Amino acid sequence: MKSYYEILGVDREASQEEIKAAYRKLAKKYHPDSGNEDEAIRERFLEIQEAYGVLSDPEKRKMYHYYGHEAYRKSYHAQYSYADSADAETGHCGNCGYGRKKPSEDEGPPPQSVRIAVWLELDETLREVVKDAYYTERNTSSASVNHPAEKSWKFQVKIPAGSYDHQFFVLEDVICSGEDFLEYQRKHNPDKLYTIIILLREKPGFIRQGYHLYTDCNVDFHTLVLGGTIKVPGISEEILVDIPPGTSLERKLRLVNHGLIRPKKMGGRGDLYVKLHIRIPQELTPSQLAAFQNLKEAMEEAED
Repeated sequence: MKSYYEILGVDREASQEEIKAAYRKLAKKYHPDSGNEDEAIRERFLEIQEAYGVLSDPEKRKMYHYYGHEAYRKSYHAQYSYADSADAETGHCGNCGYGRKKPSEDEGPPPQSVRIAVWLELDETLREVVKDAYYTERNTSSASVNHPAEKSWKFQVKIPAGSYDHQFFVLEDVICSGEDFLEYQRKHNPDKLYTIIILLREKPGFIRQGYHLYTDCNVDFHTLVLGGTIKVPGISEEILVDIPPGTSLERKLRLVNHGLIRPKKMGGRGDLYVKLHIRIPQELTPSQLAAFQNLKEAMEEAED
């Protein structure tokens, strides 16, 4: 998936003027009013406008850097909208309708809501947890002693078991301490809706791909040959898994429903995939050494 910088063909450190110049050039080339009705051209134009809508806004650009491309699109994509009237400066034609994307339920919280990120460990998605949340509000009017440039809050939210990546909650439904924040907002910003966005931290030893997890597990040589029960690391506890005799290292174990929680519309959990590695003992007792030597000789005789 291309980043917004790649879409516009500019460097990550590009200035606002460079971003604007790149956008104007591309918008002129791919604008649907140029007479080209190709669907691919239309999609390219939408892609260019989306990238410019984020990178041209310093605050959105900052959040884009913080969350990364995929996470930003999933959680914040619904908040973009483009000018309705003709705009020669940006290349929007206004009447053609291109560049406008209607938000859907899959794209995250309500478009105009204020998002507050709460990070969970992978195992915390399986149980109810209380987490700290932080919000800093900038004073858009003149700063003073009574009205500082920034006002910060810390409060706690109760996240239910079964939460998943990029799930959102209305703040009033999950806040469990720091109600003064809500009281302040009701008084000063009554039209704002505050939502909590769930983001997941990476867990050492695991790779995430969607709702599936990938990990590695060391297994003794004799267990691979004779079969047995091994302990596989899970996101909350070790899982006992029986492996059959003669298991090869090329085999990948699939543990169904041991991955990440899926959204309710999908149901269940993803899977856990385990790659096996042979555990080579670094030191052997005399009896173990003799046993391996006897095994070697027996195997060589069988080959002859």
